[in-house]
Amino acid sequence: MAAWISAVSLICGALLFPVGPVTLLSGTTVPLAEGLLRVLFVTLYVAGAMAAFGAIGVAISTFTEHAIGAIAALAVIVVASDVADNVPQFGAVHPYLPTHWWTSFDSLLRTPIDTTTLLHGLLSFGVYLLIFGSIAWARFTSGDITS
Repeated sequence: MAAWISAVSLICGALLFPVGPVTLLSGTTVPLAEGLLRVLFVTLYVAGAMAAFGAIGVAISTFTEHAIGAIAALAVIVVASDVADNVPQFGAVHPYLPTHWWTSFDSLLRTPIDTTTLLHGLLSFGVYLLIFGSIAWARFTSGDITS
């Protein structure tokens, strides 16, 4: 899905605006090829974040028989995580919240690229994928799916 959104956005942008060097968030201008490469990496980063989010959703869905329950729980988790991420008193848990690293892709659109932030985000996504993917797998393999 992230790839489709990026592709359609790039096509619409090319149709509506002149194509040329890309100005990054830091104000630096890079050649078009480098700008497109950065967009590719942003797309991959966002896809990783959404895969982790999807793993949480699949794990939750294994505990309910109604899809709307999993959808509502996932929406609550995202809102609660984002609210907690903006409360300074919860600073100790910020790096462990599922939404904390979602917007770190913006470091790919700056010069120099902050690889530390990106790696923390990717590690967080990997941990969420592993934990919640394992929970979903365990529930699928041990649960009665005939009902």
